[in-house]
Amino acid sequence: MSRSRIVDFCIIAGFALLIGVGTGFIVERYTRANVVESAFDRMRLFHDLRKAAVEDFMRSMTSDVRAMSRNGRMIEAVNSFDESWNQMGADAPQVLRRLYIDENPYTLGERGLLKDAGDGSRYSKVHAEFHEWAGRFLGHFGYYNMFLIDPDGNIVYSAAKEEDFATNLNDGPYSDSPLGRVFQLAVKRGPDRVSVSDFELYEPSQEVPATFIATAIYSKDRELQGVLAIELLAGPINDLLHFTAGMGETGETYLVGNDNLMRSQSRFIRQSTLLSQRVDTPSVKSALAGFSGAQVIDDYRGIPVLSVYSPVDFGGQPWVLLAEIDRDEILGQMNFWPIVISGLIAGLLAALAAVTVYRIYIWR
Repeated sequence: MSRSRIVDFCIIAGFALLIGVGTGFIVERYTRANVVESAFDRMRLFHDLRKAAVEDFMRSMTSDVRAMSRNGRMIEAVNSFDESWNQMGADAPQVLRRLYIDENPYTLGERGLLKDAGDGSRYSKVHAEFHEWAGRFLGHFGYYNMFLIDPDGNIVYSAAKEEDFATNLNDGPYSDSPLGRVFQLAVKRGPDRVSVSDFELYEPSQEVPATFIATAIYSKDRELQGVLAIELLAGPINDLLHFTAGMGETGETYLVGNDNLMRSQSRFIRQSTLLSQRVDTPSVKSALAGFSGAQVIDDYRGIPVLSVYSPVDFGGQPWVLLAEIDRDEILGQMNFWPIVISGLIAGLLAALAAVTVYRIYIWR
């Protein structure tokens, strides 16, 4: 065999082997792309389901508050509380705080268990009649606290009896709190309108994040009687988002506000992430600009993820809903060895075929 033929043989065999390896590489890239796209489709489904759940919860919550404000018992209650408050005169705030906070036999967090202060006042009689009914409403819908506020801004009723009870939301210590602002907005917006605050740390509730929903209460002749406000903690929303069945080991859905801080609890961080964990990712930026989409990014942990995102309206608050899963988990589901072996076999077969053709037609 001449040296030139040996060189030709090696070139042909090497080229055929290279074609086989290249084919394997192309197949691997194609398979990887299909696996990633399939994972994106699955995450889009989870994203859409959670978005529908959050929006349904928001509609249900505003509907509950609006319906309660029209309830005859609610209108009667706010009028009765207002009248009994006025009967106490200028000392009403001090008297009620003494009876229901300072001398409350229950500890902080359990003050709402007191139905009647036992002082014989008309206020305590009205309170005892209304308080149990209000408690059933809160328990049924999963809300934390209920407030009745008179037209002058006085909190004449609070189910939980925290430090905001019997203060004034126009000029009192909590007038610039989320509760104060949502009260003022409800009065300004008029009947049949529901106002919602963003989550904020609320001092009277031990600085936990809370959102408030409020609507004005009007009489049949359209006269302002007061405002009904509901306080919601993060638990119910976290429950909606923490349903991770089918999302693997690293899939999660979470909310982010327009300040780039989380509005729900991370699946991976033990301490509270609501209003503390910053998420400044390309997905959040795109969603806050009004866009929906899907892309591979580094998430708030610095880990590459498949991210599906869109804007979501939470009672007028521009939030972002994201559904994400670690890229490594998705790629780890691929079995690369069959692809590699197939590529090698294809290369060897191509090389063998090339050698056979060479020997039959050229090497004679």
